[in-house]
Amino acid sequence: MMIRKADITDLNFLVQIDLKDEGITSNGETQMTEADLELHREKIMRFVMEKDRGAFIYEDKKDKCRRIGLIMYSICNRDGNYPWKTIFHELDRSLFQEDGRFVEIFQLWVDPNYRRFGIATMLKLKLEEIAKSNDVNLIYTHTEEQNLHVIELNKKLGYKEVRRGPIWDEIVRISLIKHL
Repeated sequence: MMIRKADITDLNFLVQIDLKDEGITSNGETQMTEADLELHREKIMRFVMEKDRGAFIYEDKKDKCRRIGLIMYSICNRDGNYPWKTIFHELDRSLFQEDGRFVEIFQLWVDPNYRRFGIATMLKLKLEEIAKSNDVNLIYTHTEEQNLHVIELNKKLGYKEVRRGPIWDEIVRISLIKHL
């Protein structure tokens, strides 16, 4: 088993995983159009192409490089303007470092057959290394309130709940942060 940085050859896998609806409440929308899928692919490509974004893959080298986990992240700024709904401005400014930067977990996924083996923990610890190497001392994540095992994992790793409520739809999500 190993963790490696994702690259352009992983793009289809990253898109496929991001489109899964595991651990989230389906909103009942119809399938995406080809144009929507292409826009989504372009969005995910940013995680392998842009400096302030990234992805790591946990894979089993013995099983023909089977990808069994991933984490995608962005280095963001609490004070930035975003073209999508965020709650960053709702969080106490004193939680953030002086320049407002933090790492946001965009996606965390582990193959259902490999869950509860510490893979998500290893991926999150790898992300802590990335944050520290970029002089960032805060990691932000959120999950739906019914994802009790994910909330439990985050709390076990030192994350603290800072907000509970809807973000971009009516579903209640728990926002958690960890100071490094």
